[in-house]
Amino acid sequence: MDHMNINKKRRVFVLGIDGATFDLIKPWAREGKLPSFKKMFETGAHGDLRSVPSCRSAAAWTSLITGTNPGKHGIYEFYEYVPEKCQVKFINASFREGDSIWKRCSDAGKVVGVINVPMTYPAERVNGILVGGIDTPGTESKGFTYPRDFAEKLKQRYGEYIIEPGLTGFIVGNKIDLAARKLEEETLQKVDLSKYMMSLLDWDFFMVVFRSVDAAQHCFWKYMDRSHPHFNEKEHRKYGDTILSTYQKIDDFLGFLLETLDEETTLIIMSDHGFGKKHPAGNQVNMWLRKMGWLKFKTDTEAKTGSSRLGSAFTEALGVLYRLVIGLTPRKFKEALARRFPNLRNKVTSRLCFSEIDWSVTSAYSESVFPTVRINLKGREKDGTVEPGPEFDSLRERIRRELLENCRDSATGEQIVSQVLRKEDIYTGKYVCKAPDLLIKWKEDSRINGIDLGDGTRRGSIPLRVSSYKSFITGEDPDVISGDHHTNGIFMIRGKKVCKGYDIGTCEFLDLTPTIYHLLDLPIPSDFDGKPLLKAFEGIAGSLASSEWVPQRGKE
Repeated sequence: MDHMNINKKRRVFVLGIDGATFDLIKPWAREGKLPSFKKMFETGAHGDLRSVPSCRSAAAWTSLITGTNPGKHGIYEFYEYVPEKCQVKFINASFREGDSIWKRCSDAGKVVGVINVPMTYPAERVNGILVGGIDTPGTESKGFTYPRDFAEKLKQRYGEYIIEPGLTGFIVGNKIDLAARKLEEETLQKVDLSKYMMSLLDWDFFMVVFRSVDAAQHCFWKYMDRSHPHFNEKEHRKYGDTILSTYQKIDDFLGFLLETLDEETTLIIMSDHGFGKKHPAGNQVNMWLRKMGWLKFKTDTEAKTGSSRLGSAFTEALGVLYRLVIGLTPRKFKEALARRFPNLRNKVTSRLCFSEIDWSVTSAYSESVFPTVRINLKGREKDGTVEPGPEFDSLRERIRRELLENCRDSATGEQIVSQVLRKEDIYTGKYVCKAPDLLIKWKEDSRINGIDLGDGTRRGSIPLRVSSYKSFITGEDPDVISGDHHTNGIFMIRGKKVCKGYDIGTCEFLDLTPTIYHLLDLPIPSDFDGKPLLKAFEGIAGSLASSEWVPQRGKE
């Protein structure tokens, strides 16, 4: 096949930007700081992309990979909760149900290139090259790449190939300069690897995910956002442009794609969720349940015996040690630790999250750092107290109603919950049983200082008693992590038949995968939960196309 025919194949390139938000991209594009994104707005279609209900990365990326909702593919987080043991176990792509895009492409004879997509370890056999994402234990792990020997090519090319920059550890260890440098290095590596693999393959489908934007926004949001409660002017002058700089490096790569992709190639840019300020409320759900009488800690119900004090002290010390390991040890050491002791992280996290709960008098609880509620159900949980059936239904509905009406801001007293969703109302499939019983959606358009716990705390401070929830999961500590996931991510598309300069409105995340299949002329499986986004193409909505990419919906 000659070069001319290669360039005329119908191809799809997916540029995934974990956590990208139009709230930042649009103003920066207008100001000329992101010229390639500006060109995408002008020459393609775009819209807000509503994430999966939980806005969690593992669930969203797996939904893109499979075309199905978490109730079908079975992955809700980077870990899986085991209620009969009150434990968590960290998982990878082997826990997924459903074929991936690249498997179906490979089975159809198409050539694929896949880089850094979360939940792709161990790398499956493909007709092309696959480099694993964040769930990979380390570059020395068997199954990091397919073909397996491609890992050696990465080592020769980069020396230390960075799967994930590990910013949380640097921030915890107060190595902010190093965090910024590692972020830049990792982003540029992904750019170089993308160009390298594109040159190696006569590809039909190519996908790369830049996790660097998510990491930068989690760790550097407070340095950029003057309205953030932890904003500091001196730190702003030094680190305030770190997030912008990360977007700009991806903008440069986007410019390369716009110049080199031919007219038969459709370019899709998307994110798994949006972003905004982090607030402490997500960490405080168990404290709120305690306030309402549905959860008790051992310190609430036990006499302060020597054994109970010793157990609490051990958990507290474990939290401190966990933080030290994250903040003071090199990532290579942590990767080696994970390979040598694969269950250690499961056991430590489980103890930090759940060991202080008195299950015998607890009827509802949360996983400590995410806005969910589980009922302590008999026959499901290890020490369940709530009977299945009417008692379960009544309690869950009461908690749902109280969250909507009486979960209030610690500083203003305003309601801070927009929705409380039952799992069976938002998921379908045989794995709905794995989902939390309730999912809490905060009011994203409001400033939330924390939950009013009725104990005199203000502006989101978290009491240090009851085994300090500040140190339970360092990666979610509001003092360290200043940005957090929001519902609406981004969708942009450019191609031969795509409307130019058109805002197609809000799109559903589960419509992305059938759109890709449609563009590649692959049959769309009957179990998919979405449908192709045809409104982006000429002939469907061409008459609505505008020369101005600025939305007319009054959002901004």
